[in-house]
Order: sequence, then structure tokens, then C-alpha cells
Amino acid sequence: IRLRLALDSAAARAWLDTHRLRNRIYFGRYTSRTPIAGFQTRKKERDLAKELQEFAREAQAVAGSDVALFFQTLDMGGAEMWSRWDMQDHSPDLLITNYSMLNIMLMRSIEASIFERTRQWLLSDPTNIFHLVVDELHTYRGTPGTEVAYLIRVLLDRLGLAPDSDQLRIIASSASVASGTAGLQYLEAFFGRDRNRFRVI
Repeated sequence: IRLRLALDSAAARAWLDTHRLRNRIYFGRYTSRTPIAGFQTRKKERDLAKELQEFAREAQAVAGSDVALFFQTLDMGGAEMWSRWDMQDHSPDLLITNYSMLNIMLMRSIEASIFERTRQWLLSDPTNIFHLVVDELHTYRGTPGTEVAYLIRVLLDRLGLAPDSDQLRIIASSASVASGTAGLQYLEAFFGRDRNRFRVI
């Protein structure tokens, strides 16, 4: 909801139209619920059309109400990407996913373009910065935490980024990571980045 408000609301679009030459900051949620899995076929194109029609019906039913922000805007001027194919063809500025889907994406050829385009974008200009945002960091402990930590290393390697690269900015939220030495030690172990590069707020 916050991303829709910040990047795809009427006020956000008006500001971008006026101040950013109508450019959009594109974002998309890439999870198991994002349509449609697999390579494009005629049948899957029809399946996607049906899903988008259902999205549109649901959005129309709540248009103008407080719950409208819970639904994607399906007009052509929007910033939210609707399907996996959209994001495979044109990588979003912000991709929201979970570690299970990220793991799958890193193993499959169909999503390879997302990572390759991001890698090329990073290579094109040393001032381009990749932001890695991890929510609920304190939940990644023990064996599952180790698996996610290794997954992050695979992601960074795929993007051509060393953990201490100046082109990488890490932002993590947590309700309980300590602010002292123990917290910094955890951050260093989890992200593979020198603890002195972190600031706990």
C-alpha cells in the first residue's frame, strides 16, 4: 500500500508528470501469487488476460473507497507491474519478493534477464547503486538464517557486486537486533560486509 501511495497514487503521478517528464518509478511484486509462471504460450496469454480482467473487476468494485489501495491499478499510465512477464521483459526499479522465490529465480533461465540487466546497469555507471532491503531481519537465525545469508551472497555474485562494494547499499529493518557489538557482529556475518560499514538507527 505504501508503495502504491508513494509511487502510483494520483498525487505521485501528477508530481512525476510535472517534475520527471512523466517517467515512472516502476515496482512489482514477484512471488508465487504473481501471474503467470513459465514461458509465454497462447494458452498462458489467455490465462493472464483472464486474471487481469478479474483484477480489474475487483478494483472497479472498490474504486473510490479506502480499500482501493489494496488493489492494483490496471491503467496504462501506472507504475505497478502486473505480471512476471512484464518484469522479465523490463526489470522494475523496485522488485519485492521473498527468499523462497528469490532462490528459485536465481536458478531458472526465465528470470536470468532480470539479473543480467541489473548487472549491466551497475557496470554502466559506477555511481549507480543497488539497494538491498531486508525486512524483519531478526527472524533470520540459525540454519534458515544461514541459508538466506548464502542466498544473498549468490545474489550479489550474480550482480557482480562484492559485499563491500560502494555500489551496494543495505537497508534492514528489525525489532530486536542489538545496537552494540553483538548486533554489528550479526550484521557482518549475515551480509558478509564489514561491521564498520553498518550504522544501527
